[in-house]
Amino acid sequence: MVLKYGKMLIHHHLYKSLRFVPQLVVKRSTTSDHCNQMSGKREYVGYGINGSPVYMDLPEYPMPAIRFREGGDELCALREKEKGDWNKLTLDEIKNLYRGSFCQTFAEMHAPTGEWKLAVGIAFWAVAIAFLMTVLTHLSESLPESFEEDSRQAQLKRMIALEMNPITGLASKWDYEIGDWKSRK
Repeated sequence: MVLKYGKMLIHHHLYKSLRFVPQLVVKRSTTSDHCNQMSGKREYVGYGINGSPVYMDLPEYPMPAIRFREGGDELCALREKEKGDWNKLTLDEIKNLYRGSFCQTFAEMHAPTGEWKLAVGIAFWAVAIAFLMTVLTHLSESLPESFEEDSRQAQLKRMIALEMNPITGLASKWDYEIGDWKSRK
């Protein structure tokens, strides 16, 4: 019994250690591996953008690397029929073939979207909030002391006493001998 239990431990220990050996040699996953997994069973039909197997509707790259839809029984039958005479295909069959390969037409890609409305709406809300905050700030604050008439007169007297800008400014219009403003003649 002990011998049997010992053999089981050895087998368990060997199995456990061998189980991790294959994980030491791991294939490096790349972006294309991830794209291949995401593309599923869709057919590769072109090079696409930078050779990656992704589907995107872009006017700059009109031929994506893979088809838009996976090939079902109905679509595969249409593709076989497509290899023959196109005059035998109905308009609905041609549209189904196109939609199997592409999601949007060029007209749908270039059609205007309503995204600009959201941007304009957000801009208007931002302007309205800024205006409201400005109005509330001005209503809640009293004017500074420098806006009062006495403070303005005192500031004017200081500017004249310091002879600020004596050539073309305020001091040039003050007659320092008389102590009054120069007359305008």
